Amino acid sequence: MNPARSVRRLEEKDLPELVELCREHAAFEQAPWVEKERLAGLRDLFLTSDDSRCWVLDAPDELAGFASASLELATWDAQRYLHLDCLYLREAYRGQGLGLALVERVAQAALEMGAVNLQWQTPEWNDGAERFYRRLGAVPQRKLRFTLSLHGCAQLLGSKPNIQAPTPSEPVSRSLSEGP
Repeated sequence: MNPARSVRRLEEKDLPELVELCREHAAFEQAPWVEKERLAGLRDLFLTSDDSRCWVLDAPDELAGFASASLELATWDAQRYLHLDCLYLREAYRGQGLGLALVERVAQAALEMGAVNLQWQTPEWNDGAERFYRRLGAVPQRKLRFTLSLHGCAQLLGSKPNIQAPTPSEPVSRSLSEGP
């Protein structure tokens, strides 16, 4: 049995290494990475929330990878789905069935949380991930995903009163109970 098969929920002690895994994941996906404090935000997301989860995959001397997911709205279905936000394995652990172990744990959570389905995305150029997901029986959706920064939201709204957006590098923390 592969020594990196222990999938478990994220713990407080894992947070610094999770930040490093996120940095590696961003580099792998050729996405920009802004150095900033992330420990408190990750702690809030995964250790205190009922709707967000993170699992890590233990290896002998490090974490081999992680998966994170959160419940989201499926308005058309009038239910919630589990959104697999990140699935990442360090290069040395790829191709050993470990990604499947993480996805199985996320799928189990989707069932436990009463989600209507499990959804995720991957960069179009990631052919290996596409093959992996198709082998799971997943069906790709023809959609584009867009992101508008909070700075962009403030620009969109112009000079309307009570609109204050942080600069693009400032972290934002707001609970749903605070309103839009």
